[in-house]
Amino acid sequence: MKIHFLLFILFIYTSTVKAQRFRGELQGGIVGSQVSGDQLGGFNKAGLLIGLGVKTNLNKQTEIGFKMLYLQKGSRKRLKTDEPDSSFYLLRLNYIEVPLTVRYRVNKTFYLELGPSVGYLMNSSEEDENGVLNFRRPFSKYDLSVTGCLGYTLSKKLDFNLGYFQSIVPIREHSSGAVYRLNQGQYSSVLTFTLLYTLRTEKENTNSEEK
Repeated sequence: MKIHFLLFILFIYTSTVKAQRFRGELQGGIVGSQVSGDQLGGFNKAGLLIGLGVKTNLNKQTEIGFKMLYLQKGSRKRLKTDEPDSSFYLLRLNYIEVPLTVRYRVNKTFYLELGPSVGYLMNSSEEDENGVLNFRRPFSKYDLSVTGCLGYTLSKKLDFNLGYFQSIVPIREHSSGAVYRLNQGQYSSVLTFTLLYTLRTEKENTNSEEK
């Protein structure tokens, strides 16, 4: 199932990027994440975000984009041996994320981006101060999030993005199994700090060669 999912996404990417009106993107950076319901606060789990995508203009101010990202999520409580509370916790969640976003350019420097993102959980691990936790509640294989970012244009090809991913369906149940109104389980939240590099299109390459 995992291989079929990845092949499907790669097929869409390679098919769309061939069109001259589409531009390719490369994105990479660091993230900080947390999971609600684990009694821990703060974006303490560091991770990576790397991926590629395509985008096209709807008009002078608006673009629509599609990406495939490898995103490391989770939660962490650091071990503090010099304090009475010596507990430790680390949750690793590695996802393939597929955001579909609309980008609105406020001016030549700043833009806003917003849209849904579908995630596929590739693998997960969980441990505490005693070692790996083998008997744990299962995570959902699929995740649905809302993602957005504030973008800053550094140059014609390079942007800096401050982004956010928030799951809107539970990634797994609470340990008690309890639900209350909108709180149906545990949810993940991710802050992202990335650089975005825009690739040349076939049309741009042809124009530069003609010059």
